[in-house]
Amino acid sequence: MDGTAASEHFVLYGGDLQKSIEDGCRSLGELVVKRLYRNGDKVALVDGVTGESLTYRGILERSLKLANRFHRMGIKRNSVVGICSENSVQFPVITFATVMLGGTVLPINHGYTASEFSHVLQLTKPVAIFASPKSLQTLVALRGQSPSVKLLVSLGRERPTARAVALFADLFDSSPVRSLTAFTPQPVPLQRTIAVMVMSSGTTGLPKAVQLTHHNVMTVMAYQAEDPRYTELPVPIRVLGLLPFFHVFGFMLSLNSCVNAVPMVVLPRFEPHLFLRTLQDHRITMVSLVPPLMVFLAKSPLVDEYDLGALHAVLCGAAPLSREIEDLVRARLPNVATVRTGYGMSETSLGVISRVNDKVGSVGKVHKTTRAKVVDTETGQALGPGRVGEICVKGPLIMKGYLDNEQATCETIDQEGWLHTGDIGYYDAEGDFFIVDRLKDLIKYNGFQVPPAELEDVLLSHRKVRDAAVVGVPDELAGELPAAFVVLQPDEQVTEAELAELVAAKLSPQKRLRGGVYFVDEIPKTGSGKILRRQLREKFQRKAKL
Repeated sequence: MDGTAASEHFVLYGGDLQKSIEDGCRSLGELVVKRLYRNGDKVALVDGVTGESLTYRGILERSLKLANRFHRMGIKRNSVVGICSENSVQFPVITFATVMLGGTVLPINHGYTASEFSHVLQLTKPVAIFASPKSLQTLVALRGQSPSVKLLVSLGRERPTARAVALFADLFDSSPVRSLTAFTPQPVPLQRTIAVMVMSSGTTGLPKAVQLTHHNVMTVMAYQAEDPRYTELPVPIRVLGLLPFFHVFGFMLSLNSCVNAVPMVVLPRFEPHLFLRTLQDHRITMVSLVPPLMVFLAKSPLVDEYDLGALHAVLCGAAPLSREIEDLVRARLPNVATVRTGYGMSETSLGVISRVNDKVGSVGKVHKTTRAKVVDTETGQALGPGRVGEICVKGPLIMKGYLDNEQATCETIDQEGWLHTGDIGYYDAEGDFFIVDRLKDLIKYNGFQVPPAELEDVLLSHRKVRDAAVVGVPDELAGELPAAFVVLQPDEQVTEAELAELVAAKLSPQKRLRGGVYFVDEIPKTGSGKILRRQLREKFQRKAKL
């Protein structure tokens, strides 16, 4: 019953993919070997900057060689292997080599500051890290604080100057692989063994490691293979790998391209002309974006300089997409018959709700294998169609839990297995979901989750600041911008710029106070001390109207 109300009117159930999820395989690694071999000599990945390409067979060969090197180095089941890089055609190779041995892949945001890197390394304890030159210098400096890291590898083309840092190219010898099917990854308990950990920030401000099992990832691959957004496109599919591979959205799309034979052109970053030229020259037919890039397609005059006639479908996730922007994209790109939105989070392995119709404003219907309900935020009672409450989801896409954080896991997944998303919404009589608001305080800037508490801690570290609160303020391009409300110590003075620079120096670029710094007499709070962020947002809106 794909998206229709079940016998219990408050639960939506998308069906059952159990037979196709595992495809006869006893581990994600076995599935990868099987699919890459089957997909053959067609081009799988193309570097949109250098033109370098890899076939499915080439990816399998390189993954097997790297897995063999890992084995000789002692990297094995449950070993954590970090990848800290811009998007690269080598990203899936490292991922597949790791899961073939039963290890855990850890995509890391290459924009982290030293303190953020330090926290992630201490929490996840990777034995190896593959890093692009941009982040390698910081990781080398932290190596003494991270005794778990036995292997540090540069993904650059030039030999690293730092001692005890290997070059990625040197990990491969020139001898051919004797047989691409002779190696069979060992079976693992699919629902207990962790294949991937992605970092997800909570309102405490510290990144948490979301643990995704082999079965979680295999389920994503199974339903993407049957996703009508892919199967019903009237032209051959060629996708763009622009969304960051360290983010669960981009990461799963890169795996889907290799496992389900969807050719992908990979870009390491967004640059307007590079983005548009790649869409044009590589005849991209489907692109997955976040709302700020949808705004770019809708409004940038540069779009008119390129032929985007091959583009037929645009998928959008990570943050809400406005009706206005969706309509503008459709009007500007007449061949784009399909603009689809979806809803998911790191804790659900990717999307669990997606739209395959033209009901603008909806995020769609519940995916196959997933159940969803809306509950009253006070009583927990399940609500019927049209009633607004917290969205909860359940099924094989739900994470195993947060690494070494049982309290946070229990606060997120209840005893019956329902994951409480912290997002407020409802579903209509046809089973289409709508997102209204968020319970959680996370600010969504350009698809990144920015925890206000982390910025508040930095502001409160300034000796002249008595109290502080950070909220997200609306922005057409970015979705939300972090803005700070600050109470100074009596008889003290400090400038907005000084506080903004303090945050910029200590945290990642997405956490900068682009929404501004505002001095107030007090921070509105409840009797228990909880910040009343809605009042602060209203205060900002009143200021904006003056």
